[in-house]
Amino acid sequence: MASAFPEKSSTPRLLSRERLKSFSLLPSRFLKEKFLNVKKKVSNGVSFLPRIGPFLPMSGTNEKLPSVLQKQSLFQVSPPELVFENFATQEVSEMVLSLVNKDKFPRPVKVSMERSPHFELMCPNDVFHIVPPGTSSPLRIRFTPDEMKNYCHELVCLTARERIVVPIRAIGARAILHFPDQLDFSECPVKYSTQKTLLVHNIGNLAADYQLSTQR
Repeated sequence: MASAFPEKSSTPRLLSRERLKSFSLLPSRFLKEKFLNVKKKVSNGVSFLPRIGPFLPMSGTNEKLPSVLQKQSLFQVSPPELVFENFATQEVSEMVLSLVNKDKFPRPVKVSMERSPHFELMCPNDVFHIVPPGTSSPLRIRFTPDEMKNYCHELVCLTARERIVVPIRAIGARAILHFPDQLDFSECPVKYSTQKTLLVHNIGNLAADYQLSTQR
């Protein structure tokens, strides 16, 4: 005789676990993607694109140069984002930004950066530079922190075609918690409480507060 109640099946629960697994990151994977430094990201093919704005009329230069196609990008910025890491208070750090002229003609570019007590452009500010074709113009940015915290700024490059905004960031002290990817209880007796010790390591340089929860 068939029962009036549907038979219990573990399939929905298994599907739920598989679905949760597909949308979740293991702690080791999250740690690698979240806190991998910029140099390693660039070497792994991860890129950060600078913000390229609309054309702005240029003034302050008397150079007569060939016209530019509307969709043609004149300069390439390398790296597209400047990030200072592992710095110390009152310690001076510098990074170099390269502006590469991709055109066949010399092109002017205006480099400017707002005044900041922490970031300094080590070349004439808010003036035009003529970059020969196929060459790069190096720009040095100096960073002097007064405390261990995050900083942000930006550098603006204005050409005859685009307005390129290069983000500048400094990543200060932060907490980085390292969890094991899984807890293996092995074989456990039925109807008996089993405990497992979880070791959480803070591999960062700042104290961390955290909370753990489990799914029933």
